[in-house]
Amino acid sequence: MTQKHIWLNLGGLIVLIGMIGLFYWTSTGTRAVPAMTESLKNKDSKVRVAAAQMLADIGPAAKAAVPNLLEQALHDPVEYAGTTAAGALKTIDLAAARQVMTAYLPALNDGDVQARRKACAMLESLGPVAKPAVPALIVALSDVDARIRMHAVGAIGSIGIPATMVIPALTKALHDPSHAVRHRALSQFAFSISLTESVLPHLKELTEDRDLSVAILAKSTLNSPHRQAKDRTSVYVTALQMDIKIADITAALMKDALHKLAQLGPEAAGTVPAVIPVLKDARPLHRYLAAEVLGAIGPGARDAVPALTAALQDEDAVVRESVAEALRAITTAYTSPKTTAPK
Repeated sequence: MTQKHIWLNLGGLIVLIGMIGLFYWTSTGTRAVPAMTESLKNKDSKVRVAAAQMLADIGPAAKAAVPNLLEQALHDPVEYAGTTAAGALKTIDLAAARQVMTAYLPALNDGDVQARRKACAMLESLGPVAKPAVPALIVALSDVDARIRMHAVGAIGSIGIPATMVIPALTKALHDPSHAVRHRALSQFAFSISLTESVLPHLKELTEDRDLSVAILAKSTLNSPHRQAKDRTSVYVTALQMDIKIADITAALMKDALHKLAQLGPEAAGTVPAVIPVLKDARPLHRYLAAEVLGAIGPGARDAVPALTAALQDEDAVVRESVAEALRAITTAYTSPKTTAPK
């Protein structure tokens, strides 16, 4: 090989590296939003799913894609493509995610079984943003179809708040006649929902369940090291304060920590100093969950009132709604009705 050929090959390699670098630069981060938004219209459902997942990872900076994601969530013929789009919306625009919730809530009463199942799946994909749907999903736990009840359990567990409604509903589902429903309810306590003392007797009962998979999972849940920890909140505070350079990991850890703290209610009062800064987080889902945590804590989160008051000006309407609810929950106990002395 002559020196000329060597230089030609080297030049071609440099061009190839440059092209690969350009492709990577244009297909990652906010630069990828236009291309991913266009991909939501692709005929291949796998492409639509992948695009929605990438937009979810980008987060609030992908707001330009919201109309297309909303269209996909509401009308995509492939259920998984729709749920993926709905899941992306909750990381980008909470108001749009609530539109999806509002659209699918009536379908929980549809005469068609598939329509009810899809409604549960869509609400499950929205997670805690779909909190207003919990009462309707609790009604769905009495559906004549076992698969609907199972999917309703999944949706309630994914939403996870308010714990005062979610935990009793899932506890009741632990005794469903269908072993699939019992297993799904048990899975929520094993992996998603914080255990309370009121649930433990039911879990102990399930260790003798006639379905072996249910019995094994019940034993595993009862023996969970985290359940036996004296301070269940410390690990979540650590997650809120971790300085991880990989944004996706940080976001996932913070979301999970906030979600669990919101379920613990007053028990999480010691985490208030760590939660307050999250009210200014760049992701609306995190700000929403931070407000949910403080509201669930109630009067014990009184130190957060100034930060919550400032958060009443949040740009996201759903965050503002949650903040207002939190302020009411915190301050009600300190505001006694005025009485008029008898004349």
